[in-house]
Amino acid sequence: MIESIIVFGGKGGVGKSSISAATAVKLANDLPNKKILLISFDIAHNISDIFSIEVGNKITALTRNLWAIEPDPNVYAEEYTRDLIEKMKNLMKQMPIVGMIPQIEKFIDTTFTADSIPLALKNAMFFQKILDAEDINSQDIQFDIIVADFPPTGNMVALFEIPEDQVKVVMKYSLNFYNSIKGAIRNFSKVFRQIIKPFDDYEKRKELGKEIFNMMVELEQRGERITELIHRVGSLRLVSIAEKPSFEEIKRARDLTAKYIELDAVHINMLIPKKHAKKCKFCGQISSIQQKYLMKIKEEFKTIKIWESDRLKDEPIGFDGLMALAEEIYGNIEVSGILYPNQ
Repeated sequence: MIESIIVFGGKGGVGKSSISAATAVKLANDLPNKKILLISFDIAHNISDIFSIEVGNKITALTRNLWAIEPDPNVYAEEYTRDLIEKMKNLMKQMPIVGMIPQIEKFIDTTFTADSIPLALKNAMFFQKILDAEDINSQDIQFDIIVADFPPTGNMVALFEIPEDQVKVVMKYSLNFYNSIKGAIRNFSKVFRQIIKPFDDYEKRKELGKEIFNMMVELEQRGERITELIHRVGSLRLVSIAEKPSFEEIKRARDLTAKYIELDAVHINMLIPKKHAKKCKFCGQISSIQQKYLMKIKEEFKTIKIWESDRLKDEPIGFDGLMALAEEIYGNIEVSGILYPNQ
């Protein structure tokens, strides 16, 4: 049973991946009896670089109770949609005219594939597989806590949105393709369509339609389970630096995700340490800008937990570097304060 899903979002380049990894390492260290999974949904995965361990598309053990994965959405989309796509293709091929025009049948086979599914839908499919425990059960791992490094706001919203509207998304995608097939045969005359009507296997198409409908029902039920789970145990953390573009981004992210997941905290990262701001004129100027936006962020998000972290002298690479970053962010607070920052 998943106890907590911690999602990190925000603009690219603010240290989101490092903070996600540092949080996962901290939780694994402080909760030795809990199984933690770190997932990266960023297109440019960098968990492997952060840990200096090859992770990739398989759930990879990093420590005794910490695992990570950088999923290839194409692999999971192909696996997840194989049966549905085959049935949709077969239904399209049951259109009487298709069987008489080999070029259209070839077009269906080569175009209506998992590769043509939008990236956001692929990522959402994988996220649902993890949360619905399909892949996990095959490895005999039941994760207690999932830490997810989400992409910037637009794609992040899609990851939350698709489980709620997945049937609509899949049907829209399928119908758009279906309409492209209809367009390809639109120029054929009514007389020709009457000639081929006796060869129309209506019963076969009807049975395929029932199978596809049942798959859509299952898809909808799964989306409902995932949506309920995210509402129940999901916790959004937005990462920002103290600058205007990043500040504006987390405001948009808060507003766009409000209906899907609870925003529990904001991380303000890469602040110039005060001791350096006093010694260096350039550092002081940067720090002055940061302090301005630090106050704006605190005022805008005053009802939730705000964590601040200074820019570290050394890159937070490897377990030691990530623990140093975690200590910089969280200090000596109890682990419950990380999991439930506003309680």
